[in-house]
Amino acid sequence: MRAVLLLVSSVLAAAGVCAAESGTAIAGVHFHHVHLNVTDPQASIAFYQKFFGANTVRYRGLSDGLFTEKSFILLTRVTAPPPTNLGTSLWHIGWAGVDGGSEFAWRTREGIRVQTPITPFGANYYMYFWGPDREVIEVWTGGKNHRFDHVHLLASNLGATLRWFKENLGLVPRTPTAPAVSGVVTNYLQVDNVSVSIMERPPAGAPRPGWWPAEVGESIAPTEGTAIDHIAFSFDDIGPVYLRMRRAGTLIVHAPATNREYGLTSFFVRGPDGLLVEIVQEAPIPEGIWRRR
Repeated sequence: MRAVLLLVSSVLAAAGVCAAESGTAIAGVHFHHVHLNVTDPQASIAFYQKFFGANTVRYRGLSDGLFTEKSFILLTRVTAPPPTNLGTSLWHIGWAGVDGGSEFAWRTREGIRVQTPITPFGANYYMYFWGPDREVIEVWTGGKNHRFDHVHLLASNLGATLRWFKENLGLVPRTPTAPAVSGVVTNYLQVDNVSVSIMERPPAGAPRPGWWPAEVGESIAPTEGTAIDHIAFSFDDIGPVYLRMRRAGTLIVHAPATNREYGLTSFFVRGPDGLLVEIVQEAPIPEGIWRRR
């Protein structure tokens, strides 16, 4: 999958070193994309267009993908069906909803596969569906709109996961004290219009809620190679970000490089519990839809 990567130019590397060593402030973080492994890219594009209102884009004029208001879904074609993301820290991706009953009825009538039927939760509803390659997709009516809403992570240690996002990306939790949801400790990070919801695995021996994924064992599996391969955040300039992470001891999975398929420059790091995170150099939306760096 990474064979398409080329080493980033020495110009970018030199610029990054100069910026970091001069103490230049690092630009703010943005949510950039969710990356899926798919067996049929056009079928996946049609699915997300029909059921979730995503728009087709030709990312940087090079590769077909999807645009979801302020971020992207990028696709890598694989020859064999990818393993499900269940069992990894990346539980699902999610859209907001408005009328749970009618939305569930319409999607099921149109042939979407159901992972978890519509379920009341307080005054709202949630429902989970299977994507074309068995990626899990939630619709949560608490948002009262139809936008791309969140990615949902599972953590072996919520505090450690929140610290990782704060120290590496500057993201802070929405609430200072993590509340419990059906006995599971949870918290949220907000990046642009996307919420990163994080729930902590119940302690050993404690009962797990019925909705907790049974596939999540004591060792949470890495995300790469599964249906939802990774998530990505962007900065205007990733040179200082890369140097800061490297000096802090963050595990670098792939050094800065330019991807031929998408035309973007990025590097990959290992997040908590096997989460693969891509750090992309790109202008934020709306400029980033068409700008070539």
